[in-house]
Amino acid sequence: MKTKLPVFYENDFPNMASHKNQSDCGFSIYRGVLVQWDEDQDERVLQLLDELPAWVVDRVLVVQEHEGTVEFLCKTKVPQPIKPGTTVHVGDDVWCVESLSIPNK
Repeated sequence: MKTKLPVFYENDFPNMASHKNQSDCGFSIYRGVLVQWDEDQDERVLQLLDELPAWVVDRVLVVQEHEGTVEFLCKTKVPQPIKPGTTVHVGDDVWCVESLSIPNK
């Protein structure tokens, strides 16, 4: 059985940078997830991925944090613990899940 690879389009990506052009912020790959940085490159987003259950991280394609909010682009629907409007704890901070989307849907 062939696995369908996700195809990304520019409009699929979160675009939360506010003080710089998104194209100037950069990307990294961490635990198989594309991290889309904002202007301050808050590395706590990596801690967030480390603290999520492995089965959730396996479904995440892209993540971006900005100003206490986080957006996810996922392979498939992800039930709890992350969905829009919920909060996630990162160290001693709390971030709100802004959106959770699936590309090409």
